[in-house]
Amino acid sequence: AFGWGEWEVKEGRDLELRGCQDTKLDGQSCLDLGDIASEDFRGKCNKAMPPTYDTSLVYKLPVNNKWQAPGYALNSEGDGIVNLPEFDLDFSVVYHLQYSSDTMAVEAEFSENMDKGDYSDQEEFRLFNGATDFQGLGAGFDAYANLRNILPANHPVLRNRMVLGVDPSNAMNDILMAREATNGRAASMWPKDEQEIKLTLERFDPLQIEWELSSIGGRSDEQVVVMLPGYEYLLEALLQIRPVYAEDVWEQGRIERWERQVVSTAASRTPITDPDRAHEVLVRYHVQFDPRIRAQTFRKFYSVRDFAKAIGATAGYMVLGLIVLNGIGRLKNRTHRAQPSQ
Repeated sequence: AFGWGEWEVKEGRDLELRGCQDTKLDGQSCLDLGDIASEDFRGKCNKAMPPTYDTSLVYKLPVNNKWQAPGYALNSEGDGIVNLPEFDLDFSVVYHLQYSSDTMAVEAEFSENMDKGDYSDQEEFRLFNGATDFQGLGAGFDAYANLRNILPANHPVLRNRMVLGVDPSNAMNDILMAREATNGRAASMWPKDEQEIKLTLERFDPLQIEWELSSIGGRSDEQVVVMLPGYEYLLEALLQIRPVYAEDVWEQGRIERWERQVVSTAASRTPITDPDRAHEVLVRYHVQFDPRIRAQTFRKFYSVRDFAKAIGATAGYMVLGLIVLNGIGRLKNRTHRAQPSQ
């Protein structure tokens, strides 16, 4: 009825890559294997298999006020209407590796029972595997340098950091445009002064979303996912965002803050069934906002309406009291007149 397929994202409000940076890491700053406790081995950088590069990608994706809806949807009426696209954030990032899940399966089958290596005709020691050719060589340092030509590189890992916050520039523009388009009726509970609007926006503290990742072979403490080709990683979250308003003595509402929380999260990993995409790693983020949450209003002070009601009730009692007293007075007067003269 609302033609969700006809909704479009406004210009400048789509997923945007804000930064991309490659940094070469210094493996010599990592620790010797003997200096790392067994329970910390996965979370510490070691010289036998140090990371070599860090690629940082920063994406920005607006959540609301970004959809261009068809006219008939905007003209619809009814209490049950919910603009579903505004409450559902679903996007994916695809990474392409130079090897695939099929390659890894062949490698695992070939080297299943060959845990020892041998020397080549050039007197180079090689393990019975081909992973060093398609995953790359390790990058051991110091006493572990001889492992560079023996052990394959690790699979790449993805460190997630998703933060929900306020975009001050877009939020300010949206508030001012809404007021202009409705002659001040919309966004009426925001401050009138632009500087006060900015200060109000700063009260929305960033909300970081974290997942439990050990079930899919990751590390929850660092929000790290091991990127295996041929798999889709789905990270889901349900959030609640509640605006809180306050009313003054004149019952004029004003937005005060937001209450927000992460209700639940889930992480899963499933194989990609398309054989042509066996070299891909697909990371999908699905964040939903609970549409049932309603705004909350607090009355800070004793309002004028409360005062008027109280005065009205008091005046009512006073009038009733006067009527009763008047009735008693009349009764006494009649009683006095009815008495016989002496």
